[in-house]
Amino acid sequence: MMPPLVVKLHVERFGGGRRFRLWLPLFLFWLLILPLAVVTLPIVALVLAVLGYRPLRLFAAYWSLLCALPGSHVEVNGRRGFVFLHVY
Repeated sequence: MMPPLVVKLHVERFGGGRRFRLWLPLFLFWLLILPLAVVTLPIVALVLAVLGYRPLRLFAAYWSLLCALPGSHVEVNGRRGFVFLHVY
């Protein structure tokens, strides 16, 4: 199980309009967010435990949802164009 590493975004207008393609390297985002996550994870776990939630179960559910994102396709068609999003 791995979190998503790259997102490809493609926006295009119908009728020969502009095209916009963007590759977003999420692995750089994960490298930036990792130190913050390591510091805040114990605090969040403590707050969740005080509030009566099971922190490990919530963290496992979040991680499962995050790791299920690769392979996702989102396509939105509108009157003026379309948007295509693919998560690798």
